[in-house]
Amino acid sequence: MARRDLDRAGAGQRHQVTAGDLVILRLPETPTSGYRWALDGYDPDVLRLAGDEFRPAAGSALGGGGEREFRFSVVGAGSSPLRLARRRAWAGAGGAAEQFEATIEATD
Repeated sequence: MARRDLDRAGAGQRHQVTAGDLVILRLPETPTSGYRWALDGYDPDVLRLAGDEFRPAAGSALGGGGEREFRFSVVGAGSSPLRLARRRAWAGAGGAAEQFEATIEATD
């Protein structure tokens, strides 16, 4: 099993992985601002969400920023979009302050 680490720089790109791999996406977030990263789409036949966790930055004070980490297990071959948006939950789908989209290409 290999691990593929992604961040903002991976947006708009295609990422090659193999079934059984782990994809870890880290995006900057300050939850106390109300803006949080939310999943907007992926193919569950290719990816399975294995975790979603906020990690405060080292030395960050309470309420400070850090990174949102999404972990996905690659469960099958195929192509899957990976779409997320950073928005306030009460603002709905149209209130995204930032978006992330990449394509995960998985082989057996």
